[in-house]
Amino acid sequence: MKVSWLGVALTYVGAVVGAGFASGQEIYQFFGRYGQSGIVGIAVAGSLFGVLGYLALERGRRGQTGGFVSLWASWYPAWLIRVAEGVTTAFLVIGLGVVSSGGGAAINQTAGAPRLLGALVTTVAVVLVVASGTRSVVRANALLIPYLIVMVLMIGVLNWPHPTVSRPAAPPGQWLMSALLYLSYNIFTGIMVLLGVGRTLTSRSQTGLAAFLGAAVLSLLAFVEHHTLTTLPAIGALPLVDAAARTHRALAILFGLCLWVALFTTGVAEAYALREQYGSPILWLIMVTFLFGLLSFDRLVQVLYPAMGMVAVLLWIPLVYRGPKRGVPGG
Repeated sequence: MKVSWLGVALTYVGAVVGAGFASGQEIYQFFGRYGQSGIVGIAVAGSLFGVLGYLALERGRRGQTGGFVSLWASWYPAWLIRVAEGVTTAFLVIGLGVVSSGGGAAINQTAGAPRLLGALVTTVAVVLVVASGTRSVVRANALLIPYLIVMVLMIGVLNWPHPTVSRPAAPPGQWLMSALLYLSYNIFTGIMVLLGVGRTLTSRSQTGLAAFLGAAVLSLLAFVEHHTLTTLPAIGALPLVDAAARTHRALAILFGLCLWVALFTTGVAEAYALREQYGSPILWLIMVTFLFGLLSFDRLVQVLYPAMGMVAVLLWIPLVYRGPKRGVPGG
């Protein structure tokens, strides 16, 4: 089964962006508060997204890995692989819970439906797409991500005439570390998804086009968000929604849908990574994550995402450098 490299590029974007990115809060925290240095940080992170994405797709295309455990087998000892597998699996499952909680909150705010019902709808939609196979995962991203791209660019263009607001910049020496933390924070599911969808590509040129186009789109959106944030008089919890509302209330409602799209594509990426590692039956077990809709979305994000960023470093070393071959215990 082969799919378009363009669809794979959009799948990469969908795996990386989340509600934090779509809301603008993430870009402000990692880049916007560093002023002009933040722009350089976006360029650094974008370049590394391209390189790591290409390496992951190539590993997948050549059939050198079938899941995140296989990726670690050439580098880590057996006991550490078991620990890393358990932690990674837990983070992916809890990450799906965060998606369910956020999806429930988004549906509640836009349609007035109960949060738990919204969480259930979001979780069922994620499971159905992933259960249909890799082609459905790529098609879902190819359908939804262009909407997110268009909305972010539209808000950026409509707010471009507004004057920039001067704010005290964060210490300039910290921008590079912030850019690297952003990369690690966001590439957690991206790498694992690309290892799987890499099998759908047929050549090195296709993996290069998919990886670097995906990285270029992520960088462009981040640049646009960065500039839009400089025109806001204050940075609220959902700054891009504030920018949309300043333009037109209807645009704010349309952009609110972007938050659900970003959550949904992240959930698809996480569920896909689990299916690649454990097979399709795991999807029906993770349906219970809709119960996270009873919990606070904001609190879940604050606790989980930084920890996921630290674990993501485990994926980098064996991706960039293949160590001496070791046996893979079990999975």
